[in-house]
Amino acid sequence: MSYILFGRMSTSDFGFIVAPYEIPMPPARTDFVAIPGRDGSLDMTEASGYVRYGDRVIDLTLYAVGDYRQRLFEFTNLYHGQRYPITFDKDPDYVYYGRIDVNGITKHDGYCEISVTVTADAYKLDGVETTITVNGSGRANLVNGRMSLVPTVKTTAEATLSWTVGLDTHSVTVSAGQHVLPHLALATTFSFRKGWL
Repeated sequence: MSYILFGRMSTSDFGFIVAPYEIPMPPARTDFVAIPGRDGSLDMTEASGYVRYGDRVIDLTLYAVGDYRQRLFEFTNLYHGQRYPITFDKDPDYVYYGRIDVNGITKHDGYCEISVTVTADAYKLDGVETTITVNGSGRANLVNGRMSLVPTVKTTAEATLSWTVGLDTHSVTVSAGQHVLPHLALATTFSFRKGWL
């Protein structure tokens, strides 16, 4: 049976049946400028250095059968208008963050149809956070997905971090707000979630 997780609760927790659905790709934000006297348009889509994307709009239909009033009441009061992490059974390794809109409820004899729209971020995130720990002097190779990101860095002591992006090398000294004790090994942890289209 198909399911969708809204936060920690599943559609099956409410006894809802999920109709077949699609998770669309986010639309690319294109920017074509017509210039008088020029053939065709000037493509400014990557003027910022890379392509930007719009929201993913995911339309869902849920069905509730039997005595559904209390379950429907709980679902709409928990989720309508709220932003949640959402996991789809069609893509269980990733989390989509989006705002949930209960568009309408159509009641029939013995069941009801619930129309839901999720306006989700362009990028889905890995279901688990990537964590890389470096003890003492060492090297960490951070491999990202398609989405640009800034990782969270935690250190147990003052540390100098150096990194290379392309041909450019950068360096910064960070402090954990603690004194440096020579007999303690330095532990640095990088945490991030990769985003994918």
